[in-house]
Amino acid sequence: MRSLVGALLIWLLVAGCESNKTSATAETPSSKAVPKLRPDTLAATHISAADTFAESAQASPLEDVPALHIPFEERRTVAPGLVVIIKSIQQPATAVIHDPWDIKATFSILQKGRVIYRDTANGMTYDFSEQPEIRKRYPIWIPTGQTDGELLVAFDNRPSKELARRYFIQNNRVTRIDTILTFNGPAKNYDQDAELEFAGFYGYGEEWDDEKGQHRMMYVPTLYYKVRPTGLVFDSVLTKRKVLAEYGVFQGFKDKGQPGIAVKDLPKGSSKRH
Repeated sequence: MRSLVGALLIWLLVAGCESNKTSATAETPSSKAVPKLRPDTLAATHISAADTFAESAQASPLEDVPALHIPFEERRTVAPGLVVIIKSIQQPATAVIHDPWDIKATFSILQKGRVIYRDTANGMTYDFSEQPEIRKRYPIWIPTGQTDGELLVAFDNRPSKELARRYFIQNNRVTRIDTILTFNGPAKNYDQDAELEFAGFYGYGEEWDDEKGQHRMMYVPTLYYKVRPTGLVFDSVLTKRKVLAEYGVFQGFKDKGQPGIAVKDLPKGSSKRH
């Protein structure tokens, strides 16, 4: 969204200069505005549109922001012939857009130039300008055939941790969709076998002191997925072994809050110790 954020910054500077006048005329975006296209990127800026706009929203929360009317189109080539495109939906000139979440956009998957999936979302759903590691890592393509595979696309899940939608693509069409966690990094060989694994977790764990003054933390297991010729496969054996090494106990594959894990009881070699 480099064009969206850049235009918004310019508008805010102009608006600040005009604030001392007794009256002002709202700008009208040109109907001939051309979407700025940046190939092979989903979010090319490190400035968050949401954070940038928040400053002006405090002063006039219902005022239309002309910069948010500027159309955008961003794409990434994930694999040969497979392209993901995010494109804004042009709003009527009379529409009031005062928040990036008010922007509507289409999310499309194209294979060999043909749209095989399309959905609509708000302007912040796929904006990871604040999280360059997510922006760089996703989308992820797990091939299972010449043109078949699993496409993982991260999406905003505020206030919780971002998640990923997994699109199963077979015979040039999306056959199934599910949702999984986002991975912490590239695939590695965590168990020294012949296959690589991705690792990730669902939530951000909290820490606190209980009524006895004992420091405790949430149980947030890291889950491991093997990369196989048939796609991603959850590795329960590796996950359990890693959880025991981290927490000293295994309480399942889902996050757990109270009563939590006593930090003093963590294994000596645990990365959770600090």
